[in-house]
Amino acid sequence: MKIAKLQQQLLLLNTLVFLPWMSCQRLDTHQRPSRSNEFTTTRPRRAISYRNDNDRRLGLFGDYDSEEVNYNPSPSRARFGLNANPDFYFDYARDLPTTTRRSQSLSLVRERPRNNEAAGGAEFSYREKDKYGPANWDQIAPQCGGKYQSPILLNTSSALYVRNKRPLQLVGQTNLPQSIRLQNDGHSAKFTYVWRNGERPYLRGGPLKTKYYFEQFHFHWGSDSSSGSEHVLDFQRYPMELHLVFYNSLYSSFDDARSEVDGLVVMGLFYELYEINDEPLNTWTRFLQEIVVPDSEYPIQFIDTFPLYDLIGDVEWPYFSYEGSLTTPPCLETVTWIVSTKPLLITPREIQEFRKIRSKSGPMVNNFRPVQKLYNRRVYRY
Repeated sequence: MKIAKLQQQLLLLNTLVFLPWMSCQRLDTHQRPSRSNEFTTTRPRRAISYRNDNDRRLGLFGDYDSEEVNYNPSPSRARFGLNANPDFYFDYARDLPTTTRRSQSLSLVRERPRNNEAAGGAEFSYREKDKYGPANWDQIAPQCGGKYQSPILLNTSSALYVRNKRPLQLVGQTNLPQSIRLQNDGHSAKFTYVWRNGERPYLRGGPLKTKYYFEQFHFHWGSDSSSGSEHVLDFQRYPMELHLVFYNSLYSSFDDARSEVDGLVVMGLFYELYEINDEPLNTWTRFLQEIVVPDSEYPIQFIDTFPLYDLIGDVEWPYFSYEGSLTTPPCLETVTWIVSTKPLLITPREIQEFRKIRSKSGPMVNNFRPVQKLYNRRVYRY
């Protein structure tokens, strides 16, 4: 009797335990497909980059520290300029970038810009009131209205710092040329060197993947010492800026390289006034008196030539680098810019020699282009 009663109690206990377990199983089985679908639609996805993985890791300018450079921004962050270098000319509501320029895919890399020489021989001007002043350069050279134009504002606080970098080297900077052709080209004072075979200096390292041969250098300056430089460093303009132009050694000449997407490098250096005394610091400024007249030129013979080292010294300064353009028409967007943060020195008397030079329309002063919008470009600090 007791055994039968004990069996009934065990059967009742099993029933009480088994039925709730079955209910839970059925409930879980019914809801599992719904949970699976929900997980599938809300699962986080890898952000899509506009560069492939190899280029994203190495970067456009070399090997970057992952804490300093965001290799793979999401499209939305790149679209709205986040993690980029903002400047005070950028209007996010009006100037959102819609394209990305330099993909490493060959179809984009090998796209050749059009030859945008001034239409009908129109002469550009630096005066805003003129018909072809800076605001209207795109009427004679359409690329001047592009989204990768130079100069720009260089902002130390928002530039992307490159930790793992190769040293920038100017090889052959002590070489002397056979002669130097000094020109008043109507817009600047331009020095073009004539080299013997194998002696042309070249630039390598830093953000550059190949070597770039030196072509010429020229200057931009103001009517007074409050302005003159084309680039603006941390909201400061300098009284003068030097540009050294190089072309990619993969091409046979400057003219062949200038229209290629990796064709040119321009090294920019600021000048600040040295007012402690007025003794000449740059002996080459004495030649400027020979090109005061518009479209004039003067041959500097071998005995008076000077190496690039006398012009800029050692290339051991910190600098910015970014993708940009020529700062005069045709404004080709084929330039990698390297802009030093350590200014050179010039005396008030020496810079006055530049202000004596004349163009066809009067004194050649304020021959600098206004700062251009950055859009979605990155600026790197070395």
